[in-house]
Amino acid sequence: GIAMNRALLENIFTLFVCINTKVPVIICGKPGCSKSLSFQLLYKSMKGQDSEKEFFKIFPKLYINSYQGSETSTSEGVLKIFEKARGLLRNEKEKDKMISLVYFDEMGLAEISPNNPLKVIHSELEYDDNNDKIAFVGISNWVLDAAKMNRAVYLSIPEPDVEDLITTGKSIAESYRPGIYTTFKSVFDG
Repeated sequence: GIAMNRALLENIFTLFVCINTKVPVIICGKPGCSKSLSFQLLYKSMKGQDSEKEFFKIFPKLYINSYQGSETSTSEGVLKIFEKARGLLRNEKEKDKMISLVYFDEMGLAEISPNNPLKVIHSELEYDDNNDKIAFVGISNWVLDAAKMNRAVYLSIPEPDVEDLITTGKSIAESYRPGIYTTFKSVFDG
């Protein structure tokens, strides 16, 4: 029931590469462009040796440290989640079999907080001690300040084009009623 449209595929590819190389990534796009969905699909797949798919078994297991951005976010709260993520690595004997990740949802809301909680992101994303290197995924519905975005790979999700909308529509229709595309092919193909 998931439409494998361009936005979802680009998100998954970018997230997969950045998470496994521990390169920080910020995905920005309007609600509904599969930012959170793509991350959840990867999280459910990246279980190390416990993964269902053979492909994912050769990659480390993903451990998530979530932070929900809001207008009341503080620098202390942001620093705590980074410290928690690094703490997982310090307590783990087989660090090469795991990836500790900070998942920062709604970065845009945190950015407008009067507490200016994202000022600590600069140093946290530049932290490069390979022993305690963590992955970072930030999600935002709108563009952030350039000083924050240039600390990470920045993926901007554009508006869907007609082809994306058709692909999504076909997928949704087929998930509800298999074969419906064939029945109404002339409508879909215009």
